[in-house]
Amino acid sequence: MKRTPLALAAVLALGLALAPALSAVAADAPPKAPAITWSVQASGPTGNDGRLSFAYGVDPGTEIDDFVAVSNRGTAKQTFTIYGTDAINQFDSGAFSLLPAAQKPHDVGSWITTKTAKITVPAGQTAIIPFTILVPSDATPGDHTGGVIASVTTAAPGKKSGVGIDQRVAARVYLRVSGQPVAKVVATGVVAGFTPVWNPFGGGGAAVDYDVRNNGNVREDVAQSIEMSGPFGIGLGKITGKPLLNLLPGQSTHIHETVAGVFPLVLLFANVKLTPSAPTDLVGQSQLRDQNGKLLPASPEPKFTAVTTSALAAAISWTLLAIVLVLIALIFLISRYVRNTRERMFDAIDAATAEAQRAAQARSATPAKETVSAGAPEPRS
Repeated sequence: MKRTPLALAAVLALGLALAPALSAVAADAPPKAPAITWSVQASGPTGNDGRLSFAYGVDPGTEIDDFVAVSNRGTAKQTFTIYGTDAINQFDSGAFSLLPAAQKPHDVGSWITTKTAKITVPAGQTAIIPFTILVPSDATPGDHTGGVIASVTTAAPGKKSGVGIDQRVAARVYLRVSGQPVAKVVATGVVAGFTPVWNPFGGGGAAVDYDVRNNGNVREDVAQSIEMSGPFGIGLGKITGKPLLNLLPGQSTHIHETVAGVFPLVLLFANVKLTPSAPTDLVGQSQLRDQNGKLLPASPEPKFTAVTTSALAAAISWTLLAIVLVLIALIFLISRYVRNTRERMFDAIDAATAEAQRAAQARSATPAKETVSAGAPEPRS
């Protein structure tokens, strides 16, 4: 469509009128907040001492004094909240984690006291913060795991949201209390299931669910394997599960594994094998020190024993079962028809035989008639 000079002038005027408003909106947009980046690590009184984590081996009733370094790697000063808490394993994945900020610790996290609860660190600077761990006199033997946290709470997007976002970075604390180390893992609640396919001769899907729990008092890595078998030990498949790393004492994680192409043999046996071993994570391998910072010789590892647990499930192809039932019904009907036909045929034969016998008996019971021949006359006397 051809534009007239009057129309072009109107469009130009409208654009000039909107330009100041658009500029005002852009000017009113809040400036982007500077990125918050920081690190937390084990430290000596003057700075980084090369440790990957806080790792101690002590007796009950011991007091430990140490330092944590909080480095502000952002472009603006930042205030951090400093505190200790307990470590956990995520139930759905087994990943190493720490208690939520709102949840009160009851283990090593409750034994940690920091010199300051809040500290403001200028951009590009590092603060060295003293803290103390007071191990109770009745602390149980074995591993107690937690972390020293530096957290920052920022406002969620939206001026009136009223919700804060808690961002946390921690240095791990691995503390082993003297006593008898015990390694023990168990698989609980093992449940197996089977999902057939429409193809009566195709393999279906098998699933296994269970919980892995560390019932010992030391941290463990756990290798997992699941063997599927049918009646008489017929192999149907094997699953090598993802290893669980750094499973903490008293912690559990849920496992869900599946395998396809399992042929339905009416019964499905799932054998779960757990093989524990010493932790292999690099952070957890920091050599233990005593309360004075002196390196300790490697402590003897507990005896790690593999455990096996089984579950049973029905493995039935409903399509194949329907075909078998139809065949059985057809065989039954055909055999019944043949049987009934034979019975009717034999009944007819029996009836015909009986009738023939009755006719024969009737003929034998009738007297013979006297006959006179038409020959020469008898002689007279």
